[in-house]
Amino acid sequence: MPTREEIIVKHVAPFIPAQKNILEIGAGNGLVAESLQRQSGASFTLLDVVDYNRTALKLHVFDGRTLPFDDNAFDLTLLIFVLHHNPDPRPVLREAMRVARHGILLVENDVQGAVRKPLTQMVDSTEFIHRGVPRCYFTKSTAEWLTLLREFSPQTKVLARFKIGWFWNNIVLQVAK
Repeated sequence: MPTREEIIVKHVAPFIPAQKNILEIGAGNGLVAESLQRQSGASFTLLDVVDYNRTALKLHVFDGRTLPFDDNAFDLTLLIFVLHHNPDPRPVLREAMRVARHGILLVENDVQGAVRKPLTQMVDSTEFIHRGVPRCYFTKSTAEWLTLLREFSPQTKVLARFKIGWFWNNIVLQVAK
């Protein structure tokens, strides 16, 4: 049975450009970036608000608001299950667009239904207990994510859909500059 990280890598890897400089915001343990770097030859820099990096990749800890990098410092920013842990994802998206020459690649949950939304929020908020990760502030369907992301770029699209286990429906989205 593949791990959570292996499932994510399988569905994100096709969209990671080779030999590019990528910033992963909210990198967590770093295992996804490490695997993507091995597969693609891209160079990854990790960034998070807490340090539980389990890799040799360099991690920068930041305040969760302002990215400590210059404009267009990276080719691409990557956010995997990050935005729903922010009460307002717009500042993070603005910063992610600012530091990336080509835009953002992101993975988020696709949550639909009156029961599934609060249940997902509750389950995903337990990461706070384990790692200090901020709680899950909201859930969105694919259509709701696209509406939000198109505030930043009309060139926003769904690249892939995948599941983790029986419960989690997920999407890979591209927000191009």
